[in-house]
Amino acid sequence: MKFTLKDIVFAAIIGAAMNVAGMFLVSLVLAVPLPGIRTVVIAPVYGLLLALAFLKIRKTGTATLVALFNGLVLGFMSLTMLALIVASGLTADVAFYLGKKKISIEKNIIFSTAIFLAATVLYGILFGALMTSQTALASTMTNPLLIGISTLVSSLLAVLGASLGIKIGKELQGISLLK
Repeated sequence: MKFTLKDIVFAAIIGAAMNVAGMFLVSLVLAVPLPGIRTVVIAPVYGLLLALAFLKIRKTGTATLVALFNGLVLGFMSLTMLALIVASGLTADVAFYLGKKKISIEKNIIFSTAIFLAATVLYGILFGALMTSQTALASTMTNPLLIGISTLVSSLLAVLGASLGIKIGKELQGISLLK
């Protein structure tokens, strides 16, 4: 399915909202040297916003499109951030595509959103470990227990955010704001 101009504009708005929320929330934990902490902090908001995007657009490629608009701004800070957020979007879209016929749309949105945030943690840690491989930070960045915890917490918070996003989205659909 092709994206309409309305789909692209909505994805851009969601991506911009993710950037605004992310810039504020990530600034609160910049000094915390735990792998995945930035994703843990943004997970509920990103989950909510991505769920709204999936509810409105409902096409495979939605997460990648939203991630691209989110990543374009992040790319000005680091091309690595652009790459990892787009890779996470692609991963979530594969999950969305695979779940399309097997589970309900709400469960698929929640699952795909959790995959998006889990992939963001894992790709972020992978890129971070590659860039800090010769430093003392590398041992913290590659600690499997910390990676597992941050991935799990990010996914759970994304599920909570997506669940809330679905409830909000249904209310907005009821009053014709999200059709």
